[in-house]
Amino acid sequence: MVSTKNMTKYSLIQELNAIKNISKSHRDKIGRLVLKDESLFTSLIEITFDYKNDTSVKAALILEIVCEQRLDWIAYNLPYFTEHIANLENESAIRPASKICNLIAQEINSKFDSPIKIIATEGQLSQIIETCFDWLNKDETKVASKAHAMEALYFLGKQNPWIHYELKMIIEKNIPLESPAYSARGTKILELLAKNDLA
Repeated sequence: MVSTKNMTKYSLIQELNAIKNISKSHRDKIGRLVLKDESLFTSLIEITFDYKNDTSVKAALILEIVCEQRLDWIAYNLPYFTEHIANLENESAIRPASKICNLIAQEINSKFDSPIKIIATEGQLSQIIETCFDWLNKDETKVASKAHAMEALYFLGKQNPWIHYELKMIIEKNIPLESPAYSARGTKILELLAKNDLA
């Protein structure tokens, strides 16, 4: 393993290529490398959206781990992240991206100031909203990704009421057609909307 201070985008790709199975321990190991050196974060995002590269999905899974601990780092990379999320096709990459969208939405809705609240533009949030609705409406999207998309839209809809009306219609239409896991999460979101009289 290359020492953290000597790591470059190329050596990060080498680390990702060296992983044969993307177990949690492997993800955590590379996540720790990135967390020790913020300069690797931009490289990690670029690798995530390099769709022709086999390391793309691995990078997406590690990006989720890093964002869970340092969400503020993605604030400075939001233009790149939001511009590319809609192009993800591999479900194994969409799930972590949807989780990151959910984390961003919760941060935007937080009562505390943060880099994301200060830096995020309406255009970037619109890209997240549009992509989350796309994921919800695609049959191919897995339940875990749809669940994160629902929650992201719930939080972002607190400032944009039209989102809650659209979200409610989609969930109500899909609950009879989807899996029990989707129904459980969808019902929870509908209850929150009703409780807060948001849709």
